[in-house]
Amino acid sequence: MQKIPITEARNKFMKLPDQAEKSQILAVTRRNKEVMAVMSWELYEGLLETIEVLSDPKLIKHLRMAIEDVEAGRTHSLSDAYERLGL
Repeated sequence: MQKIPITEARNKFMKLPDQAEKSQILAVTRRNKEVMAVMSWELYEGLLETIEVLSDPKLIKHLRMAIEDVEAGRTHSLSDAYERLGL
């Protein structure tokens, strides 16, 4: 994560999207303390989706069960799944 002083961020406002794209997240600082983050919209949406998934107990339970299945070798190949589904 790259840090950028707030005065520099203000002066380079129009260039921040390109800079955030390269660095993923820019930490904007005031008096050497992070006060806000600048990131691409795609990354922002991804973070929101992750929070939504993690806040759903049912979904987390299913994810844990799926991980256990993979670790125990209870998996099927894609071609086997297609064959079983008649696709």
